[in-house]
Amino acid sequence: MRFFASARHTLLACSVLGLGTSITAYAATTEKAAEPTAIKRFLGDSDLPFSRAVQAGDFLLLSGQIPLNEKGEIVRSGIEDQTHATLDRIEETLKLAGADLSHVVKVTVYLSDMALYDQFNKTYKERLGSNFPARSLVQAKLVGGVDVEIDVQAWTGTKTGPAKH
Repeated sequence: MRFFASARHTLLACSVLGLGTSITAYAATTEKAAEPTAIKRFLGDSDLPFSRAVQAGDFLLLSGQIPLNEKGEIVRSGIEDQTHATLDRIEETLKLAGADLSHVVKVTVYLSDMALYDQFNKTYKERLGSNFPARSLVQAKLVGGVDVEIDVQAWTGTKTGPAKH
C-alpha cells in the first residue's frame, strides 16, 4: 500500500479515521511475541495421537477420560462402575502432574443417554464430595460404546480455598 509512506502514517491515518481495532491489530502484529509458557505433555499408554494431559503454565488440561480398568480394558458394567472407573482414571492422570480432584475447575461430561443422568450424578457427587467444579453435560455417542466420558480442566497454581457465601 503506497498511499501511506510508513507504519507511523498508517497508525496516524487509522487513528484519524477512528479505526481503533486496526491500530490494535497492526500493533499486535509488529510486537515481539511473548515467550511461550512451559508446556509439558503427559503421553498416554497407547499409540493414539493425543496426550493424556497437557500442562500449560498453571493449567492442566486432560483429554476426555473413559472408563478403563488397570489393564486398560473398557469397563462395560453399569453407569456407576463406569463413572467410578472414569474418575479413577482422572485421579491417576491428575496425580501425574501433582494434582488431585480439588484442583479441578471445569469438567465436561458426556453421557450416552440422558436417562443415566441421575445415576451418574449420584456417583459423581459421592466421589467429589463438596468440591464441585463448573460443569457442562451433554449427550453423545461415545467411543468404544461406553456410557460416560469426562473432560477435565484443572488449575495447579495457588489455591485460595472454597468461596465463602
